[in-house]
Amino acid sequence: MAYNFNGTDQHLTVASTPVTSVPLTLACWFNPDSITTNGILLQIHDGTALNRFALVILGTFAGDPVRAACIQGGLEGAADTTTGYFSSVMQHACGVFASNSSRTVFLNGGSSATSTSLIAPSGVNAIDIGRRLNSGVGGLFFDGKLAEVGIWNAALTAAEVASLARGMTCDKVRPQSLVFYAPLVRDLIDQKGGLTITNNNGATVANHPRVYA
Repeated sequence: MAYNFNGTDQHLTVASTPVTSVPLTLACWFNPDSITTNGILLQIHDGTALNRFALVILGTFAGDPVRAACIQGGLEGAADTTTGYFSSVMQHACGVFASNSSRTVFLNGGSSATSTSLIAPSGVNAIDIGRRLNSGVGGLFFDGKLAEVGIWNAALTAAEVASLARGMTCDKVRPQSLVFYAPLVRDLIDQKGGLTITNNNGATVANHPRVYA
């Protein structure tokens, strides 16, 4: 099972994060109910939205790209996929933050783009799945299904990202660097670090994408 979010207030939170700076990789499967709104898939952040690393879908932008973004004190460095995502189908998103001046985004293992502006988020201390937290106020709630959430303390290669997009589970790709893994299959469990995942406002289980353990 994946988890289904209503786009209004449902989201998952983790009160700490096992990685706070580059290099790092964020990845997940997502199935949006709409391509007309923006939403956070996954982010690690400082609680103010002024410092964060994030995977975002941008339904209000031309072409409906997926974005890998990092923000430092309100300054953003962002890479947008060269093709757009679709509604009502499971897709794979990945952001590889190799350094403070290199971040690359992937959609379904391709459509990649890289941004090289110098951005160095600090004070990152929590994980949000399905929303942005801005000075204690939630926003950019994701509307749809999320599954197979992974965070690595390394920059995955394009070949490794492609393996994830073909359906390989997170724990089979660079497992020595995987620091957070939430398959979102029924139980809310971080299978790597044992971090507590909180379901806020009753996100519900839904059909899970086909993956290969």
